[in-house]
Amino acid sequence: WGDMISKCLDLAIMNRRWIAHRALGDKLSRWIIVYAYASKALLRGSSLGAADDVDGPGLVDRGILSCEELDALCDSPCWQPYFAIEMIRAVLVEAHKVPGGRGITFDETNKTHGQVFRCFDGVIKEMTALVGDNIRTRSSGLPSSYDLITIMSFYIFFGLASFVWSAGVGWMTPVIVATASFLTVLLIVMGSNLVDPFGFDKVDIPMEEFCETIEAQVHAIDERSRSGIIDKLSSAPRSLRTLVRRATFHMDVLKRSVSVKSVVKRQ
Repeated sequence: WGDMISKCLDLAIMNRRWIAHRALGDKLSRWIIVYAYASKALLRGSSLGAADDVDGPGLVDRGILSCEELDALCDSPCWQPYFAIEMIRAVLVEAHKVPGGRGITFDETNKTHGQVFRCFDGVIKEMTALVGDNIRTRSSGLPSSYDLITIMSFYIFFGLASFVWSAGVGWMTPVIVATASFLTVLLIVMGSNLVDPFGFDKVDIPMEEFCETIEAQVHAIDERSRSGIIDKLSSAPRSLRTLVRRATFHMDVLKRSVSVKSVVKRQ
């Protein structure tokens, strides 16, 4: 999820810097957010249109998806993160079709500038690879009979151990067996919960917070673009104050260190 967050925000920043068409940029930002929530649903073995899933209707309520887009996403027989990636690529194609520099900010006729598109493509390829990693992680779980075999082994071991230990330990056998079995059951339960860390338990990965982080940061990038603060700061001439480098420690400390060095050199 760390890679997923960084790639989504990297693509969102490139979107606002290099996509000049406002409507296409907004659509690209929306599908970056959808990609995150679709990945979360994939890891949970669900989808954004499932009856028990609240993310799909929530995206519609927040204006990130329209009802038509959600229906198309749910009706498509595919992994939903791939649908989001395909929409991101489609938006980029539409931006390239807009003539006169109104779609893409850089000059595509320039050979050097035209290679900037590879930055988009490189990030999208990495996002596609992350979907494959999620699918592999989801599919590589333990067999369904794992808990049954573990519990059976637990009862057989401690049942036989009680007879063996009673010969040497005596009346302390129930205490030792109870303590050891409690610790063993605790480890078994913990292992069973960690086998599927994408659920809703407290020990599971907080994917809701990750998705909310991506959504909040993408909105923050969009707001910076709308306010024009980045363009203002990047195009403004450098002030004289920015040329002054401040020390990271107090000036009195600097003066004392310089005076000590001068005394040492004199000696």
